[in-house]
Amino acid sequence: MPKLYGWVREVVPESSADLAGIQPGDLLKTINENPVRDLVDYQFYAADEELLLGIERNGRARSVLVAKAPDDEMGIRFGEEPAPFIRICANKCVFCFVKGLPERHQPQRGLPLGMRETLYIKDDDYRYSFLFGNFITLTNLKEADWRRLEEQRLSPLYVSVHTTNPELRRKMVDGPRSGEILEQIRRLGDLGIGCHTQLVLCPGINDGDELERSIAELAALRPTVESISAVPVGLTKYNNMLKVEGLPPMRPYRVDEANDVMERVERWQRQFAAEPGARGLPFVYLSDEWYYVTKRPFPPARHYGNYAQIENGVGMTRKLLDDWRAARKTLPAALPKPRRVGIVTSMMARPVIERMARDLRRTSDIEVRVVPVENRFFGPVVTVAGLLCGQDVVEQVREQCSDFTDSDLLLVPRVMLDNAGKRFLDDMTVEDFRAQLPAPVTFARAADEIAMAMRVLAGESAPAAAVVPAGVE
Repeated sequence: MPKLYGWVREVVPESSADLAGIQPGDLLKTINENPVRDLVDYQFYAADEELLLGIERNGRARSVLVAKAPDDEMGIRFGEEPAPFIRICANKCVFCFVKGLPERHQPQRGLPLGMRETLYIKDDDYRYSFLFGNFITLTNLKEADWRRLEEQRLSPLYVSVHTTNPELRRKMVDGPRSGEILEQIRRLGDLGIGCHTQLVLCPGINDGDELERSIAELAALRPTVESISAVPVGLTKYNNMLKVEGLPPMRPYRVDEANDVMERVERWQRQFAAEPGARGLPFVYLSDEWYYVTKRPFPPARHYGNYAQIENGVGMTRKLLDDWRAARKTLPAALPKPRRVGIVTSMMARPVIERMARDLRRTSDIEVRVVPVENRFFGPVVTVAGLLCGQDVVEQVREQCSDFTDSDLLLVPRVMLDNAGKRFLDDMTVEDFRAQLPAPVTFARAADEIAMAMRVLAGESAPAAAVVPAGVE
């Protein structure tokens, strides 16, 4: 009997669950006699209009009837899903992120823990793929999982392919049934499930002709395959030059190699965009890192369609630039008194943030300072904001903004924090982070939140819900 998921943390006031008498602390066990194993079950079975809930309250079983409109949420909020519900990955991928972490619980530069505990959980869970866009390899699916996919039609999923060459994929992924990726994607299609795919490219391994083969074979599986993204391998100082038998050592891309990848992908993009019914969309996309490495201009917004892979770093910079173009129109003309603003950014995004800073400096009585942070924890080859640790940010902000005071402001990318917005990768809490910096901190997630922070400095009141978070990566 599987463990059950549904401890009720909160009930939305006046919701259908509230009106039916559901209370915080209840254990939701079944919906219309179907067991509630996790959030996917809850969302799937709660879609009906009439719901018979089986709950446990104070150790006693109860049945509660809930009526709601078809598209309405029931109004139940659960606590965080516990680790036993996460499908642990059995693969040994050559570029596994967990291999790029320091040893667990080893103090790093004076911190009591190496990294956030959850980072060491190596998951490959199709439910997280459906709910949150996590990429999975499909190798860890069991027959019970396929039956559940058939029942619930969880679509789209996000699939890490890397290569369609069976022999090469067995070496790169080294997991159960890892050479069967094309058959597995066809099986998804037979179930009516679509997928977005990614190719994490490694120099001399799955690029070149192997990249061409993967794009062609995935394109042949349209419409099941809805998009392909090509992403350069990310390595840290803990796993750089990793050697796998039969494969060249892992290393970052050189500029000439990155240009070759882009030229190959761009040829495919032109071909796909010209096809009847394609609406000019390229089907295969390059993540933002390629444009930063080669210093090529970013494509326009229409290139990215609905930004289906933006969480994978595909089109994030273009969307930021376009959103900023609108947000900068709301910047105040002047501040009531001179203030300093520091914008913390990664090394990769520095040129883009410098462009935004030029717009901010048009406001009178403001000094804007771009604060690039080098990744000393993982190594300077890691250049994205999402992999910056709190200790590096604190150390380098204090170096570059030692003259800041309580009347100034530091803008920090929200993407550095966990989903709850409480901790950095190195387990530093937001409270500890704020306490070590010379000026107040605002975490920002999007361009309009940066503009909002400027309006607050100018004396305008912020909306009640605005904590101005956000991550400009």
